[in-house]
Amino acid sequence: EAKTDSDSSQNESSKDSSSVAKESASTAEASSENNVSKSDMDDSGKEISSDKAAKEATKTQEVQEAADNSGQTAKPASYGRILFCGDSRTVDMFSESADEIRNEVHDGIPVYCKNGCQFEYMVDAVNEYGLDNFDTLVSWMGCNNFGDFSKYGPYYDQLLAQGKQLVICTVGPTVDECLLIDEDYLYYPNSNQINYNNSLRAWANGKDVKIIDLYSYIDSSIKNSGPISIVPTDGIHYLPQPTTELWNYIISNLK
Repeated sequence: EAKTDSDSSQNESSKDSSSVAKESASTAEASSENNVSKSDMDDSGKEISSDKAAKEATKTQEVQEAADNSGQTAKPASYGRILFCGDSRTVDMFSESADEIRNEVHDGIPVYCKNGCQFEYMVDAVNEYGLDNFDTLVSWMGCNNFGDFSKYGPYYDQLLAQGKQLVICTVGPTVDECLLIDEDYLYYPNSNQINYNNSLRAWANGKDVKIIDLYSYIDSSIKNSGPISIVPTDGIHYLPQPTTELWNYIISNLK
């Protein structure tokens, strides 16, 4: 009987040990499941599958890549749809013989420009193209307004009030010594270009308006034998024509 009691005691002990082992294993498994469950929870406490997590990671990477590549376009999203208006110097950027370019698309940008045009041409171009069809107006106007910015400011204010963005190019320089004395000198002295630009900058001060300083860029090029030079027989227009360099400079400032 002693042997039997001993065997019985050993069996009971073995059962207890077995139960403890099973409980330990069960606890470890539960803990493991807990950890897995936690790792598959998002910040809001909802379960996410490994497939979903992988998709979200891929999406994040795609968004980042799109952001990294955004600077490669001529028209960044912030400017939306661009409309460009200018006078004869804008015509010269695309043609050496045309008198007008009307709704011609360059680098995805519709362009309106005409030889000798003044403020009213820009207004007509904007109305013809349609206010609902562009987000940003890029303007290189003013040379033929002989230093007078007074009509432009109120009109630009209207466009800003209507939610449009503005990018304004300063009027380029003229070379007084080359101006035709009996004709152009009365209307196109370089002092007129400077007066217009000063008024433009005074108006733009404190406004969310981008200024592209074409005056300084062209003036430096003329004085330092750069890629842009003056037409020696009129002192107003630039060479070579077409002056693609100027268009590229404007586009680079829109990036």
